[in-house]
Amino acid sequence: MNKLNKRYLTIQEQIRTYDHEYYILDTPSISDREYDELFKELHHIESEHPDWVTSESPSQRVGIKPASDFSTFKHFTQMLSLANAFNEEDLRNFHDRILKNLGNDQDINYFCEPKMDGAAISLIYEKGILTRGVTRGDGTLGEDITSNIRTIRSIPLRLVGSKHPFPDLLEVRGEAFISKSDFDVLNFKATQNEEKVFANPRNAAAGSLRQLDPAITSSRPLAFFAHGIGSCHGKKFKDLQEIFEVFSSWGLPINNLNHLASSITECHKYFQRIESSRDTIPYEIDGVVFKVNELSIQKQLGEIARSPRWAIAHKFPAEEVFTEIENIDFQVGRTGVLTPVAKLKTVNVGGVNVSNCTLHNLDELTRLDPRPGDGALIKRAGDVIPKMVEVIPKKKNRSNSVKTPKKCPRCNAEIVFNYQSEWRIVDKNTSKLIKRFSSNYEAKKFQDENPGSKFNISEERLKTQFIKCSGGDNCPEIFQGKFSHFVSRKAMDIDGLGQEILFTLINKKFIKDFSDLYSLADHRSELEKLERFGKRSVDNLIQSIRKSASVELHRLIYALGIEEVGETTSRNLANYFGTMNLFLKSSFEDLIAVPDIGPRVSSKITDYINDMENIKPLQKLLNCLNVINPDLKTASKDMKFSGLQIAITGKISSMSRDEVKNLLITEGAKVTSSISKKTAYLIAGENAGSKLDKAKTLGVKIVDAIDINNFINDPEKF
Repeated sequence: MNKLNKRYLTIQEQIRTYDHEYYILDTPSISDREYDELFKELHHIESEHPDWVTSESPSQRVGIKPASDFSTFKHFTQMLSLANAFNEEDLRNFHDRILKNLGNDQDINYFCEPKMDGAAISLIYEKGILTRGVTRGDGTLGEDITSNIRTIRSIPLRLVGSKHPFPDLLEVRGEAFISKSDFDVLNFKATQNEEKVFANPRNAAAGSLRQLDPAITSSRPLAFFAHGIGSCHGKKFKDLQEIFEVFSSWGLPINNLNHLASSITECHKYFQRIESSRDTIPYEIDGVVFKVNELSIQKQLGEIARSPRWAIAHKFPAEEVFTEIENIDFQVGRTGVLTPVAKLKTVNVGGVNVSNCTLHNLDELTRLDPRPGDGALIKRAGDVIPKMVEVIPKKKNRSNSVKTPKKCPRCNAEIVFNYQSEWRIVDKNTSKLIKRFSSNYEAKKFQDENPGSKFNISEERLKTQFIKCSGGDNCPEIFQGKFSHFVSRKAMDIDGLGQEILFTLINKKFIKDFSDLYSLADHRSELEKLERFGKRSVDNLIQSIRKSASVELHRLIYALGIEEVGETTSRNLANYFGTMNLFLKSSFEDLIAVPDIGPRVSSKITDYINDMENIKPLQKLLNCLNVINPDLKTASKDMKFSGLQIAITGKISSMSRDEVKNLLITEGAKVTSSISKKTAYLIAGENAGSKLDKAKTLGVKIVDAIDINNFINDPEKF
């Protein structure tokens, strides 16, 4: 090795040290001018000897643009999301569940850290050299954004230090973020340049990471904190505290607010301390994360579906902000239901600019009585959905109450109330009401089960607090809404059909029904002439449409947008009937036998499949698709709850009810909404009501919602 080569390697090592001092320790030991001179010398040597340049050289921070969109990469270890706690009771319940799972009262140490409000990423180091950076994605597959990750100065391209040998492979989990002050500067510059400003630092960080040009990412003030580990080959750790100590020695940035707590009480005190100092912390956080410190205990506790049992995110309470109501509009949904929406003077709530707030239905509109000019308290429910908490009436010259519209605001069709029928069983002699039913089918069944009794069946139409547009597909909002639902991620998952593009295709008459989407390739040259279209975007769209043509039956049923048929119901229907043909031939009696589908939903489905206006275009669509039917024999094989009826009641704090239902259905359960002798288990959460009493009377096995994770993993213990 000659003197110049030695000098080159020395400069590289010096720059890495100075980068670590500047970007991580915030204690630079040389001036900017000295640093620039060193970098200039590095560039000069590399220009003379390009064959010496390797990927970990400090000069290689900004890579070349990818030829196309980011490719996907499968994480070596799944990136899980966390269950949430919203109060001290939830936190203590989390601790109690851990002790119960472990079967003893041993002391548990918890590693505590602020919950960063940024973008989750995974860094892959091979023998200490950064080889890949990946977004979280769906937890299993992420996007390869290595070129952009390399631009973040606080992320070492090569690990430093010699005290601990580098693993052969290491997945470092962490959060990319932009500090509050850097975010303000970023938006100020955007304003000066008449560019679009970002709503919050989280969006700015996520958007910066997904730029196709790394030079743009490099211009953004991104930073990084490591907060976890995935796969690690070639080194063993005993706990999180050791992991972060070693990470720090390797030059990986670690949050200095991290803390090791010896009890759940100490965890709560840490939460209170972080919450009280939230405004002074230089970056956005939305809570605190608590993790069992010892890795062997983590392994013993395991995980459930999407989240580990050994960690929880304690979220901050939703922030409430005062603003002014500018107007009350009615928006038309894909089923024709009109929803009142408050138009607000834009206000920032928990880092998000809010200008609209749904009022859900006429009941809520009447209860709150919001009027233009009134004040309103707005919060983000669960830090996500804007909710109007309270209306503060204007003191003088207050506007009149908002009236229910008589015409659709989009198509001018008549507005009708959404009626719900109720069938009543009445004693013929005394006219006394015996029982109410939500369907004629149930009423007649009751009558048949009581032969000889003198009953009358009468129907009564009950007005609900929902109003609908009567225009059907003639209403552009309903028509466009159906297509938006059809192409959505949980339905046909056609990428590249955002609302503006979709509406352009509808307005230009390229698509009149669902099947027209699958003939767009025949109009390639015409599409390329449209605004916002080009050869590449058209190619990508057609490729995405072709990919969607192979679709699982339950996704197709959901995509049809049948009223009140959601994801879970669609999966139940697919698993019950097995093919689209059998589903379309089903009767009301067939449908009522499907698990967790009541008479009301059965009526909605029957109305849909008996309407030729629906069936004709559906038959055309089916000719374009390869429908993947569930293998009913294989589907039930090795499933923990195959054929078992399971009911749920009460609040489950560890996850949403839909998540519980989907987990049970995936394992073959028939999740029902009622208790009967056929019910095998009742999962009982907080405030369990009459269902719990009935289950006890019928001898149904009761599962406490606290034990839901254990139950799904090993039902035989219950």
